[in-house]
Amino acid sequence: MFQAHPEFAQPSNVNVKIWRYLDFTKFVSLLDSSRLYFTRADKLEDPFEGSWPKVNVAARQQVPDGIPLEGREGFIKAMASLGELQLKGRRHIAINCWHMNEHESAAMWKLYLKSNEGVSIQSTYANLRQSFIDDENIYLGVVQYIDYEAEWIRTGNNMLAAFMHKRKSFEHEREIRALVMKWPVSPP
Repeated sequence: MFQAHPEFAQPSNVNVKIWRYLDFTKFVSLLDSSRLYFTRADKLEDPFEGSWPKVNVAARQQVPDGIPLEGREGFIKAMASLGELQLKGRRHIAINCWHMNEHESAAMWKLYLKSNEGVSIQSTYANLRQSFIDDENIYLGVVQYIDYEAEWIRTGNNMLAAFMHKRKSFEHEREIRALVMKWPVSPP
């Protein structure tokens, strides 16, 4: 079911039109299963999916003044492991993407369909949000586009923030993103 989350910006108009462009095979799968397909984040084409801007990475290497001298080495190691955790975490986060636009987009047709055989599904943000009826927590929001060379992502100590930001070069996607997390269950 839809789960509100502070890292997921909501559109100013929940009745904004959204679009999903699918090849025919994926469309048939959607009809057959009555379920949206979520792609693992590490399988998406953008190799920077879920990564942090340079400013965030540099900030991790700065030891706050309040950390005692004997704890500084441990702090540096812990911050280094955060980057590794984020990279490994991509395997446990799955994403379903929609295009937010009042009109159908020829550019999105070309980007997401490799042949003439496909469909576009038009809905609204509110309808998509209401369609999540599983017990699974599904987070939904508008992707923010930033300059990864100069801008910062407010982390709020939450790794999901990186999955709701993309490089400015993807701004044309005007993406609405649904996200689920599936962490492995560790034995007792």
